[in-house]
Amino acid sequence: MNGSGSTILMIGASSDIGCEVIRTLDEENLSILAHYNRNINNLQKLQATSKSEIIPLQADLTSEDEINNMLIEIDKLNMHPDKLVHLAAPRPSYIRFKHITWDHFQYALNIELRSIILILNHCLPHMVKNKMGKVVFILTSNCIGVPPKALSHYTTTKFALLGLMRSLAAEYADKSICINAVSPTMTETSFLIDFPNKLVEMTAAAHPQKRNATTKDIAPVIKFLLSKEGAFITGANIPISGGTDF
Repeated sequence: MNGSGSTILMIGASSDIGCEVIRTLDEENLSILAHYNRNINNLQKLQATSKSEIIPLQADLTSEDEINNMLIEIDKLNMHPDKLVHLAAPRPSYIRFKHITWDHFQYALNIELRSIILILNHCLPHMVKNKMGKVVFILTSNCIGVPPKALSHYTTTKFALLGLMRSLAAEYADKSICINAVSPTMTETSFLIDFPNKLVEMTAAAHPQKRNATTKDIAPVIKFLLSKEGAFITGANIPISGGTDF
């Protein structure tokens, strides 16, 4: 980032990772269109201390109407983003496949896949017109190594996003638009609230660095992919794994 008046649309900005990315990117002449669903408090706290302009935008990503209303609001602001970060996801929960239903898959796909398709359909034409753009997806190390059991709905959705990312990267590479992803291992955030504490502890203990990832491990990689220094990287899925995916 170089303070050149960029506008970033961040989907899931109020999440722990989203807030850390905002803090890491923070600079003058940067506008962040910060999507949230229910938790605006985190964004309001950042507004009070940030050098960047943070504009909260509310939308329930399970609703196509609310997504479209958010895009209309962006048009009204006349702030077409040249960068986009897709962080939104439902909290993962362990469900054995014999107990899962299509509704579990549909819910995850609506929040993560349908939402970003609608948003990119709106935003990519502006990036093409301006001959510049950066898009970053957050995936999971499940897309790199052997995925854990009882997370088929979560893992399937992330693989769908990986396929979308790579397809779009190929389609838009000649238009100066870089589209990439990062894939962290288990990360210490509020998303782990539904995970058994023992499992979180065991995952950390089994890790080569004896800890799980943190938001501070992830945010700088996203910043790099959004920067001019990352201009020759597209279609990449970068593991943030601390050595578990060799």
